[in-house]
Amino acid sequence: MNELLFDRVTKTFGSGSAKIDGLHEFSAVLTPGIYGILGPNGAGKSTLMNLIVDNIPRTSGSIRFNGTEILKLGKDFRKQIGYMPQQQGMYDYFTERRFLYYMADLKGMKKREATIEMERYLAMVGLQHSADRHIGGYSGGMRQRLLFAAAMLGNPAILILDEPTAGLDPEERIRLRNYISEFAREKIVLLATHVVSDIECIAGEVLMMKRGRLIGHASPQELIASVDGKVAEVGCTPETAKELQKKYRVGNMYQRREGIVLRLVGNDLPPEFPRVSQGLNLEDVYLYYLEDDKER
Repeated sequence: MNELLFDRVTKTFGSGSAKIDGLHEFSAVLTPGIYGILGPNGAGKSTLMNLIVDNIPRTSGSIRFNGTEILKLGKDFRKQIGYMPQQQGMYDYFTERRFLYYMADLKGMKKREATIEMERYLAMVGLQHSADRHIGGYSGGMRQRLLFAAAMLGNPAILILDEPTAGLDPEERIRLRNYISEFAREKIVLLATHVVSDIECIAGEVLMMKRGRLIGHASPQELIASVDGKVAEVGCTPETAKELQKKYRVGNMYQRREGIVLRLVGNDLPPEFPRVSQGLNLEDVYLYYLEDDKER
């Protein structure tokens, strides 16, 4: 079974008084499964992924794949990685087929092997009937599916998916999420996203990151259980809603027949506020652990 181990990995940017840790002593052991990386902008998600693919040098610590430092493995390790970037940087005049051959060539794959895999993955993501169309005419969802197929080329042991469903409509988001869940099950998958529901649906474990630090590592169910008793829903008027928003962390606001209902998250909610016992979710977890501190 493949294993990716991080031992106190640190990446520092800048120098002197301007020095900051983009990643601070990150330690974790990952085995096959889907890991959701949850955190706000600046949490260290992109820094972590860039260190894995060796786009940037680390300041200290080690990353080992099956017991060997990845810097020693070099290109042999990079062949084990499938990367789906957030930005859809593709040549619009390429066809699907040409794009995948191009990506396969970058991975050092032989043409016959690439052809077999290409046909399999295009069928997998429902693009087999448009393989000779130019990418420039594709929707955002089609481009994301094509990028996922490209990441799967070469049967990598590690998949790095950076905001894979960003900008997609709900139907396309569900479709791509299902592909990831079904076909990435036997790989080490790191899925970084702001769409909390994506992680809740398919991730077996969640890595919560804040200001470059790993602050939690558990299953979605365990994290959701940890905020039991810390979420309340309160009916209020528009005037009292403004006051509550100033004082407490607000997860959501609902319009009901009887008026406004606020979903509040925190440690110090008044005992008279009705607690939510059913329907807790990862968005509540995100607000509780990862939003900026607010007086509660």
